[in-house]
Amino acid sequence: MKKLSVVSCLFISILLGSCLLSCKNEEKSKQLIDSSISKNNSTSSHGKNLLTESSLSDTNPNKEQKSTPEIISGIYQDADSLYHLRYILEKGKTYSFNSREINKQTITFRDKSQSVSQESIDPMSFTVLDVKNDIYTLQVNMGGKKVITRADGKEVVFDTNGKKPEDPDQAKMWKIYRAISNVTFTLNMDIYGNASNIKGMDAIYEKAKTTLQSELKGKELDDFINAFKLGLNPNTFKAQFEGSIMKFPSKGLKIGEKWNTHPEMKDRGYNQLVKVGKNITEIRLQGILPSKKDSKVVEGVTYKLSVNGTQSGKVMIDNKSGWISKANFSMNLTETKSASKGNETEKVVQKTQNSTYIN
Repeated sequence: MKKLSVVSCLFISILLGSCLLSCKNEEKSKQLIDSSISKNNSTSSHGKNLLTESSLSDTNPNKEQKSTPEIISGIYQDADSLYHLRYILEKGKTYSFNSREINKQTITFRDKSQSVSQESIDPMSFTVLDVKNDIYTLQVNMGGKKVITRADGKEVVFDTNGKKPEDPDQAKMWKIYRAISNVTFTLNMDIYGNASNIKGMDAIYEKAKTTLQSELKGKELDDFINAFKLGLNPNTFKAQFEGSIMKFPSKGLKIGEKWNTHPEMKDRGYNQLVKVGKNITEIRLQGILPSKKDSKVVEGVTYKLSVNGTQSGKVMIDNKSGWISKANFSMNLTETKSASKGNETEKVVQKTQNSTYIN
């Protein structure tokens, strides 16, 4: 997968990005938490780059490949001893893609530090309804959602299996997540991991609309549902799905070989085939986030900004099916802002640590 950019990692919180809840309590915690969620969204594209980068490798199924023996495993070798990956899923079986993401931000200003952390748990699975001509029909089961936010020694829990939040905005999202947690839809996937023909999302929109009819009316309700659709629709789901499952280059790979064909990650990151064992194949992910530096002078005050970070991870693939057995990713980002005039300087340093675990 790209995080394989992560899967934050991952599907629900990303696909419903425009509708992400912000767990809040008293005013001070509210500001910290809102800042954390905003930053988490703004950096998620970094945190998930590695997962998606791997999926952007050359995986054209129509490209001519050398003949191989009968494929009975997701990970297999060709006549030149190069390793390939295809998805060999079983009809009636369910494959999990559960994610747990922990985001911690620490802000230091005038030698004082303040931290806020957010832990998000998103269960998801795919059930194989049918397979025909190397095309799988998968039922997507989204499950519920749980978010735990900690700041100033306080903890706020958002749990679709728990108590309804008192905050009105959180309560709306709680009702929606709870309502759609058992609504499913389908998609087709070929043996190379390419998705198509996503159907059934209208039922999700109708469920969300029905759930909020007692609280929102007319244009306000329509606007809310339209914003909801921007985060979760066939196009966004297809992009996230294909960016979150592992793909090998069509030419195949040697043990130890690195690959990454995405131009934005050139010389900045790679995927590496580390080991192919009896049951599990190990992939290493490593990358450097694009750094940023900026400086400008406004009314005699010099403002400077610098951003840099790294990300790494490991993916374990089940050899039989090609599906991810488990994975973990980490991202560290440091953002420094300063303002100076004469001999006076003020500086704020924000450090973000993001860890994502799959299955």
